[in-house]
Amino acid sequence: MLIYFIGYIAAGKSKWGKRLAEELDYNFVDTREIMMKESSMSFSELLQNKELFIQLEQAALSQVLNMKDTIVATSEMMPCRADNMEVMNKSGITFFLRAGLGCIMMKIGKKTNTIPMLQRIDPDFIPDFISMELKNRKPFYQKAKIEYLARELKMNTLLELIEKQK
Repeated sequence: MLIYFIGYIAAGKSKWGKRLAEELDYNFVDTREIMMKESSMSFSELLQNKELFIQLEQAALSQVLNMKDTIVATSEMMPCRADNMEVMNKSGITFFLRAGLGCIMMKIGKKTNTIPMLQRIDPDFIPDFISMELKNRKPFYQKAKIEYLARELKMNTLLELIEKQK
């Protein structure tokens, strides 16, 4: 079985993915890590080449589709491209970790200069930028089989929600 964690930056995709993988004795992969390994580039460098980024993102999803018993943390944009949500929904359980603007801002705090897509944005406009991004991505993210508020998630709840989807 494949379980995909989707959501925005700082929603907890990797954190929850790793914890769930340990709990279920599954493998864990992060599509961003796959992309960096395949390209020998940093995520920051990848973001500067949109065509290559999209190619690697699609290749990473193709790789994941051949895996078994794996928890997948996706890149933030993967659910918003092509028919990726349909592909992920057909191949496994998709879990949208919903995080609000306040939660995201609290988690990224003063580290905005280390987040590639926020580096070129005036710090005063970062909340507006994130708010706009959340609004644009929400229709894609909401195609997930499960949606849950990230800050309220507990392992027992996560396990129950996944069990209902099997």
